[in-house]
Amino acid sequence: MTARSYARKSIQPEMTVRQIAADFPATQEVFRLHGEQDAPPARFGHLEPLTHFARRRGTPLETLLSELASVTGEQIELRGRFAEHAHHGFILWAMILTLTLGAGWGAWLLWQIGMQRQFSGVPAAYVIAHGEAQLWGFIVLFVMGVALRTVLQGAVRHPQGAWVCRVLLTLALVGVGGSVLWSLLPESFVSAGLISSAALLLLSLGFWGLQIALLRTKCRATWARAVLVSGAWLTAWAVITAWLRWSAGNVGPGAYSNAQRLLLIELAVFGFAMNSIYGFGQMLLPGLLRIGSTRDWALELAHWLHNAGAILVCFATGLVASGLGMVIGSGLLVSGAVLFAVGHRGFVGRRRTSHGDAKGHAPLDFYPPLAFFWLLAGLALMTGGVVYEAVHEVPLPHAYMGAVRHALTVGFMTTLILGVGQRMLPVLDRTVLAMPRLTVPILVLIGAGNLLRVITELATMLTPVAYSVMPISAVLEWSALLLFAINLTATMFHSDPLLKRGRVTKRSSLAVLVAEHPWIENRLRPLGTRYLERARSVPDELTIGSFAESEGFDAAQFVSEINAWLADGPPVMSLQNPMVKNVSR
Repeated sequence: MTARSYARKSIQPEMTVRQIAADFPATQEVFRLHGEQDAPPARFGHLEPLTHFARRRGTPLETLLSELASVTGEQIELRGRFAEHAHHGFILWAMILTLTLGAGWGAWLLWQIGMQRQFSGVPAAYVIAHGEAQLWGFIVLFVMGVALRTVLQGAVRHPQGAWVCRVLLTLALVGVGGSVLWSLLPESFVSAGLISSAALLLLSLGFWGLQIALLRTKCRATWARAVLVSGAWLTAWAVITAWLRWSAGNVGPGAYSNAQRLLLIELAVFGFAMNSIYGFGQMLLPGLLRIGSTRDWALELAHWLHNAGAILVCFATGLVASGLGMVIGSGLLVSGAVLFAVGHRGFVGRRRTSHGDAKGHAPLDFYPPLAFFWLLAGLALMTGGVVYEAVHEVPLPHAYMGAVRHALTVGFMTTLILGVGQRMLPVLDRTVLAMPRLTVPILVLIGAGNLLRVITELATMLTPVAYSVMPISAVLEWSALLLFAINLTATMFHSDPLLKRGRVTKRSSLAVLVAEHPWIENRLRPLGTRYLERARSVPDELTIGSFAESEGFDAAQFVSEINAWLADGPPVMSLQNPMVKNVSR
């Protein structure tokens, strides 16, 4: 399976009549036979998808596609819609698992710790199970969903792509579910521990195999190497997990030593998660934040320093128990993080020149800087703790290492996912963020919750009163994740106001309007809409408000005029519209 196999141009039902006619001029005669007329000076064909054209003309879609294929000799691609939505299942399950077995269960455990005023107030097996559900169930599934929609899209469009996606998702759910059963009742469900570890190993091998197949020719790019390396780390994490579960048997994860628990977290965080974030970050952050050109030398050096540091830290934890190795490895991780921030110019992007919905929302710009602040803070705390441990030859308190882990997993990884997810999912789904007003409360809740957790966890070393305050942090973080899940779910299943009420708003999609009512184009062209004259298709995320702004119309008047047209219905003959453009144009 290769990306090259599916790079060939094809005809898809979601493509517009104008796009097909432009790419394959021989199809124009087919469209004319079905009633499409020339409308100079615009390009031939309307901006409606083939699905809508066939339905409106009363022609079976299969018949139309067959006719188009016969005159072009090109293949018909029928998997486009699934390929564009393949990430939905992964992201939905990621949010379900974090709200229940991940952050949800963690909040309950933290509440019990707070009531008993000691970290040993809950079984270690429960804490490990909650952590694995959060890492495998939330972080891994979210990353996989993004990968399948972007760099691994070639695999999804393969004839077996749907089957591959379903197998990967099933393996992940079996792995997480079996882990929880084994952790809660290891004597009764010892087989669940083995089956779940096998599922996670197959999941990691399958995902890494897809990465190798589709990215091996792109290894000169730093981002591609980071993504490929993340698959290797994921596989190593799954192998160690399987070995530990086999060794623990019917005792459960409570048999893990502190070093083994720490090793699993290091493999997950420094190995898989951070390489994934660094790789996809190099692809997505410059565009999402409007950073402009990146400093590629810094990103390349960050990649090598980070992975060298991750290897040293994992070896020092799992094999040689070397304090010096931990110190050097931690220093390399810090250096890699600093260089990654330098490469992205401190995550400070250019000012937005438009406030349109398709341009994103300003509060989302604050998530990446906050996340990388916590990355540096967490790594600095870890490095300082390792140095202290090496000098004084005493183990660090559980509370201290807990604060470090939380700064990295929630402060860095979760905050970045919340920010980038709300910015990126509308782009992947070609729509707008359903509830942009939630971006600020989500940022405040996750920021305040993580800050309170780190501070109170460190404060427990000084006073037991901090235990009573600490559970509040879990409530804040869980609330942020709940609002995030609501926002993303509403975005993925967004229904345009035109489809629900028959009327448009400023946030309505222009693509939906011209797809459902192609005659609207004929009313808009006399207004001098240059965009519609040259476009072959309209992006779903372009709202009517943003379109009006770019064309120099008064948005409120523009929406009102369109609704008046919709109320009157299709004109019998083309009428000139009296609406004039804004003089500010």
